Amino acid sequence: MDVLKLIQIWNQVIMSVLDVRLKQAGNDNDLNQYRLPASAFLFAFQGQGELWVDDEVWLCDRFHVLHAGKGSLVTVRSREALNVYIVLYKAFLPASASREFHIMMEESDPFLESWGFPPGEPLAMLELLQTIRDGWLKSDDGLTRLSAKGDFIRFVHAVLRERLFGAGEPSLSEQVIRHLSRNYRQPISFEELARQLNYSQQYISRKFKEQTGLSPLDYVIRFRMEDAKALLAGTIATQQEIASHVGYPDLIYFSRMFKKHAGMTPGQYRKRYGQFVSDYARNRSQSSVVLSRSLSYPFYVSDIDYQFQQDGANKMTRATRSFYAVMLLCLTMMLTACGGSVNNGGATNSQVAVSASPTMITQESEVLASSEIKVVKTAFGDVEVPAHPQRVAAISYLGTVLALEVQPIAAESFLMSSPYLEGMLDVVTDVGDSLEKLLELNPDLIITHNPQPEVVEKYQMIAPTVSVPYNQFVSIQEEMLYFGELLDRREEAEKWNEQFEKEIADIREKVQQAVPKGETLSIMQEYDGNVSLFGPKSGRGGRLMYEIMGLKPPTTVPEFMLKESYYEFSLEKLSEYMGDYLILTTEASLESLQADPIWGSLEPIRNNRVFLWTENQSWYRDPIAVKRQINDLTDWIIEAASR
Repeated sequence: MDVLKLIQIWNQVIMSVLDVRLKQAGNDNDLNQYRLPASAFLFAFQGQGELWVDDEVWLCDRFHVLHAGKGSLVTVRSREALNVYIVLYKAFLPASASREFHIMMEESDPFLESWGFPPGEPLAMLELLQTIRDGWLKSDDGLTRLSAKGDFIRFVHAVLRERLFGAGEPSLSEQVIRHLSRNYRQPISFEELARQLNYSQQYISRKFKEQTGLSPLDYVIRFRMEDAKALLAGTIATQQEIASHVGYPDLIYFSRMFKKHAGMTPGQYRKRYGQFVSDYARNRSQSSVVLSRSLSYPFYVSDIDYQFQQDGANKMTRATRSFYAVMLLCLTMMLTACGGSVNNGGATNSQVAVSASPTMITQESEVLASSEIKVVKTAFGDVEVPAHPQRVAAISYLGTVLALEVQPIAAESFLMSSPYLEGMLDVVTDVGDSLEKLLELNPDLIITHNPQPEVVEKYQMIAPTVSVPYNQFVSIQEEMLYFGELLDRREEAEKWNEQFEKEIADIREKVQQAVPKGETLSIMQEYDGNVSLFGPKSGRGGRLMYEIMGLKPPTTVPEFMLKESYYEFSLEKLSEYMGDYLILTTEASLESLQADPIWGSLEPIRNNRVFLWTENQSWYRDPIAVKRQINDLTDWIIEAASR
């Protein structure tokens, strides 16, 4: 998530500090494979070292600030004493927050992301953390925790300010380590790596050794040896298999390198440290460099750790049960599919039983049609989908699917609450975010706007999945054509576009004739003292009035603000970005806005050239919603322009 959106999210959330810790790494006391029980900021100071979050690394030289999400594996390594503050926190959006923020969180949860940088003003951050820590150790009288929360907010402000204006790309050494961590099992050409980074091999080697104490080659060897240790201790793979896996086809050379690194032969290491059942079954690695994917929190002595272990256990159990339920359903479907085609004489040759449900029977022609595939372009590359999908799960783009005369079998709650789709959803199942519910419906195509690979991968376990960001399309007609091709409804899409153009042609002409040349329209939302501006890609009337009707925003609105679905700005800019007309999403009445000293001074509010509607009316921008919104908005602006 870019930093501007991150700042907007932080301005909306409810936040609490859970724990503040001060740890020291180095001198054989590294923080190793610590699974964070909550989102956290780490601040390393007074030393050099490596800060790992899962398989990404940041190099600390004196000071470094790092953010990591709940469940991330954190490792801090140092050749000397390196102090690290760890502030565990929880932040979440209240249910009353604007839907745009909830969708933003769904697409990319910033509190689970990992990022870091060396701060330009570290001492101010360090002072805040020392104050938070000192207060945290005192007996809590209520005010202590409140003070810590305030200081933590100031710390977050300092971090985000530096990230906005000063934080850059990963350092050269960080880029090299990340490349090596992904490719150390393969032959690595340092000449090619130097060419890609646009530096000489000598310069890379010198800078790398200054920050890590090792040459790039030594670092590769360390990766390989730590990986080999984990495999020797945790598997029954042969030494030759392990040697080949970590990048040494020659077993003798591997054994020699291993003994040099570990002080013993591979066989001696396995005999001493091999724990084939206990550790490997728990997926716990002995490696301190090749980061494992342990599923449990480590047992550190801390009240807050104990709390997370106790509370987290049930959550993990529920998640595990949910996962196995999905897998069991998948297995059941496959087994039924293999055995469900036997004809006992009760069915004709024109009928077959579909495996997912004994009650779902289709014509053979439909089954054969749905077995044909085609390739479509998505946000994740080309995807094979049914050429003639029969059971579409419209997790997103529900209104678009319905406009193409396709009856979806499933959707999510928010889209189903659209007032513009009343009476059209009788046979659509609300699956929310439940994979189990979705799997039971046996879709042959899933449509989503979610850009997160891990979410799309889960959907793909159930059915072919097409992920398309909401801002993908230049126009509503382009959106209809894309999904028309996807859903085997090309003719319906072209017919809809043709009819839509005819319907709006006269309306567009009337609107442009009614609104004097040079007059402008602003589209905004007012919520909890904050104001957002909307462009032509958004709901709230933006798609309709800018894209379809051809009206213009004020020239004072920066172009970059209109490229996003929306952009939040301060009240000081309200009059500057205000047009001659205003479409405003709000819960307030016109009378209350006119009585407000800021809003009441604006010309559209003062002269009643404003169209007010609620978020539930304005959010939706699908083809069906737009058609329903056109008459109200265009009638209003024609009437307002005549005054």
